[in-house]
Order: sequence, then C-alpha cells, then structure tokens
Amino acid sequence: MDSKRCAVVSCLGLGDGLLALVLSHNLATNGFEVVTFHPFLNQLQPWFPHLPIHFFPYEKEEEKFLPVFDYFFFIYDKKMDKWIKKCLEIHPDKTYVLNPIATYNQDYPFWNHGCFDGRLSFVENIEIFCRKKLNLKKTTKSNGIIIPEQISPFRHEKRIVIHPTSSRETKNWSKEKFLKLSHLLNKEGFETAFILQDKERGEFPGVFAPQFSNLSEIAAFVAESKVMIGNDSGIGHLASCLGLFTMTICRHWKIAEFWKPSWSYGEVVTPPTWLPNLKGLRLRDKHWQKFISVERVWHILQLNFLRCFPLENRHHKSGPKRSDNFF
Repeated sequence: MDSKRCAVVSCLGLGDGLLALVLSHNLATNGFEVVTFHPFLNQLQPWFPHLPIHFFPYEKEEEKFLPVFDYFFFIYDKKMDKWIKKCLEIHPDKTYVLNPIATYNQDYPFWNHGCFDGRLSFVENIEIFCRKKLNLKKTTKSNGIIIPEQISPFRHEKRIVIHPTSSRETKNWSKEKFLKLSHLLNKEGFETAFILQDKERGEFPGVFAPQFSNLSEIAAFVAESKVMIGNDSGIGHLASCLGLFTMTICRHWKIAEFWKPSWSYGEVVTPPTWLPNLKGLRLRDKHWQKFISVERVWHILQLNFLRCFPLENRHHKSGPKRSDNFF
C-alpha cells in the first residue's frame, strides 16, 4: 500500500466506532492519512487528536467521498451497501469490507476480505488483519485514545460504573439483578453510578445516575472511575480502552469471545455451556439471564477487588456467601 488517504467507515454503535479506530490508528501509525466516519463518535474527537473523525450519514452523499480517498475500509453493515457497491466498482483493489462476525464461517458476506476468526476478539482480528493482510510494519491493538490533561484517571477509586442497558433488550441482564448488585456494592462502601439515557431512568429508581450532555462527558466520568460492570455494550469498550477493569455479562460464550472488551483486564460472565438452544425452545436466547445469579457475579467481583482497589480503600464487611449453585 502506498502512502495515500484512507477512509475507515464504521458501523453505527459506540463500541463499533472504538473498534474501527484500532484500524485507523494502525494505518496512521504507518504513515497513512486516515479519516474515520461514524454517526456520532466525532463527539470524542478531543480524545483522538491525531485521528480525524467525521460525521457520516450512511444513506446520503456517499458518492462525493469517492474522489477524495484512495483506500476504503468498511466495518460492514447493510446500510453501507450502496457505498460499498460503488467503491467495489470503481476501486475493487483498494476496497476492504470487514464483516464483524462471532462465528468462524466463510459463508458470511465479505468474510474473505478480512478472514476474521470468531474464536479471537475483534481487537485481535483487526491487529492480525493489519499485520498479515495489509503488511503494515508496526501494528498494535490500541485504538490510540489519549486522555485529555484535565482528566484524572481512576480519581474516584471506589466508584463503580454500571451500564445496565444495551442496543437490544435481549442482550441485557435483568434490571432487578443489576439493582441488587448495586445495593450490595454500596453496602460494602463502594460508589455505584448508573449510566442511563433519560428514557431509561424510570426503570432504575433510586440509583445515582448523573446526566451528561455529550459523549465526551461520559468518557471523562468513566475515565475517573475504577470498574465498569454491564452488558455487551459500547460503554464496556469505552471503559476498557480507558484502562478500567470491566465485567461484561453476556448471553453466550462464543459471542463473548469475539465482542468482549479487550484492551484492559476484564472478566466475562456467561451462562453455563450446557444450557441448550434447541430450535423451537431457544432456552438460552430467551432465558439466559436466569442462569447468571447475582451471587456468581458478586463472587467474581470479590476475586478481582484486590486487583482493582487498594486494600486500605475497601470495607471489610462480609458480603453474601458464595452459593453452591452459581447458576
């Protein structure tokens, strides 16, 4: 690849954008001029001063970008089909479409462009793509995030961020369990803070849920916290690339292997592997939340507290006893 201009077009989610920036950062590190396109990630531009992030309406004005760039990279979404088709017609040898899959399967559209392996994390797959497919000399798993000087990382050493929602209801652990876990943490002397949209606040009564005016304010709040607990969601990826310990509660271990936050140390909690998902019953898809108890999540958190918190900052009250049946 010559040193020319590259467009990296991301899927619409927060986590998708942070993952796409791994590709952008690798290209920029190797001397390419890169612009990343995403519907709202430009709110974090101060956190990525060396990586221009532009707003991109997927279904409008695609063609005006074609003369500007020499290489095109898409993190695949069907909404991009029109632009992808045009790029493949005009620049077939300079267009890469990376299909983010969680299953090792060559039958997916554009799988051969990146040859992603669902047994590895998305971050690992991007680094491998840069090293083996693009033959970049210097590769990294970092997305290049730089915490602004006015932010003090981990300043609130007892603050635990909880993000109990996600892009789909079926991905979410139950509200009651998140509330119970928050209560246990507060009893132990930790400060739990829920990140919620305005429309979600009524579903989580009595919790501390600060209001934010933009994504940069959320990033600052998360960066000054210590731990993040939540579902498979973009806030988990944000916390991970900011260096927090993350605990991700996920409905299936295969999905977790691919989509887990993979920058800082973290744990993923999933239902037992023996839970069936037979056609017609779909027990795992419909009822996976019931097979991850608060006691199990609490126990895993206890095992990791010494890793995340100075001993003198922790209370020593006895938490709930470990259950004989974690599920």
